[in-house]
Amino acid sequence: MNLERRGRHSISRPQSIMSDDLSAIIGIILILFFIALAFTPVITIWILVFFNNSKRKKIRQRILNSRADIISNKRWFPARYASQQRFDSFFKFFPWNGAGVVVLAPGSVLFLGETMSGSPVTLQFAPGNSRINWLGKCPWPNGMISWLRFDTAGEKHYFSSETGVMVFGSHASTKAIYDEANHYFGAPAAQNL
Repeated sequence: MNLERRGRHSISRPQSIMSDDLSAIIGIILILFFIALAFTPVITIWILVFFNNSKRKKIRQRILNSRADIISNKRWFPARYASQQRFDSFFKFFPWNGAGVVVLAPGSVLFLGETMSGSPVTLQFAPGNSRINWLGKCPWPNGMISWLRFDTAGEKHYFSSETGVMVFGSHASTKAIYDEANHYFGAPAAQNL
């Protein structure tokens, strides 16, 4: 009788250990699955941000190469562009819909760029047909970046400096664009808001 008990325990004990090991492995796999699931949106956002930054760089380089005759030795700034429709839109992932360069020409400001879909954008602002406005930070829904706006007779055009992958640091560089362009426009000085 004693031998029988020992035999039963020796057979059921390895099954118990295998069952515990299998449960632990399944638990680890489930934990890893849920961690991966939790990080999927974060990873997707980072992929979108890096892709968008790369696309803006390519647009800017294409503009600098193809419009070198217009830009020549004039002072220019890399910039992000938002149309009035895009800026006013509530549902958007990125607040801008284009990229390019702001060129300071004598007596005017010229924007040479493209929308993210590849449509060319060429805008010229002169004191006689437009007005410059400092907006500063316009948080929701336009990101934590600073903006300046050119008002023309029928439209408003929004610009922020290009800061690369991150949007941090746009305040000082957008203010620098505003201050340089404002030499021609005579608008009030930008407030440090």
